[in-house]
Amino acid sequence: MKRTATTAAANDTSHYAVSAFTNELIDDVARDHYSLRAWRTLLSRSCSRSLDDIRRSPERMRSVSHWIVIVGSLGALIILLASHYQSTDRALTALAFWLPWFTAAVFFLVTHIGMVDDDLGLPRQKLLLANGLSFSRLALAPLVVWPCLQIPVGPAAGPVFAVFLIALSFSDLLDGWIARWQGLCTRMGRMLDILADLALVTFLAAGLCMAGLIPWPLFALLIARYPLLLICVFILYFVRGPVPLRPTMIGRVTTFSTNVVLLVIALEFLLSTSWLTPLMIERSVRLLYLLIGANVLYLLGRVADWTELNDGLQDRH
Repeated sequence: MKRTATTAAANDTSHYAVSAFTNELIDDVARDHYSLRAWRTLLSRSCSRSLDDIRRSPERMRSVSHWIVIVGSLGALIILLASHYQSTDRALTALAFWLPWFTAAVFFLVTHIGMVDDDLGLPRQKLLLANGLSFSRLALAPLVVWPCLQIPVGPAAGPVFAVFLIALSFSDLLDGWIARWQGLCTRMGRMLDILADLALVTFLAAGLCMAGLIPWPLFALLIARYPLLLICVFILYFVRGPVPLRPTMIGRVTTFSTNVVLLVIALEFLLSTSWLTPLMIERSVRLLYLLIGANVLYLLGRVADWTELNDGLQDRH
């Protein structure tokens, strides 16, 4: 019993020292109202912790290296397959465009791996499958722009990119399901998932806009949505302090509708089919305008409510 109690106490200590690390970083940033100094401190401590974890665990280093090699090879393979049907110059241009992004994604992975822990707060020995899938989607997202610039898309290159795009979209559902089913949700996983979703939607919308498949005001609204939401969140924290913000139904519907509409338009373009009539596309675009606008207005309304409440509390004192 004494040994069991000692082990439990040690586990509790490890849990407090390691699992609370990321919560402490996030709380420090919130307490400092998201100042630049707080973000620098978070990045510095996170990088230091992550690099130490990698150095102490050869197995973790191998796991991270394997994912980097797999994703890098997959990206190069996609470019090589498509370049077989397109010009080599365009393939080299795509490679030059993708490599800096891939390098940045690898940097993020290496410097945040310390945020992946187990139920006891101890660093996991391997990069989780769900985290690896999110990293893959983040690192490969820029490649969805390339086929949109190849007009017309070749009869062989189109299906290659269609399968690639479907796989990226499916990975968004798969990584979340794996994380919830196995109880492996982590801070890093949530950050990777959000960044990967944002990158995929942004690059896909940019490609469709440059190909003339969606109007540029819709692209601008899609790109502005996330910065606007972040600004609203910052205002809430500055005015009210930490406020629990949970995903809303309007936000979930907006995200789902955006992904489905962009995916269908892209697949129709890549496969040279006519699933959607011009009227259906027009109505889908109008729906996205409505949903995104309502999403932003809802959060702006919450900012106004919290600001008014805060002013009222100050007047009472």
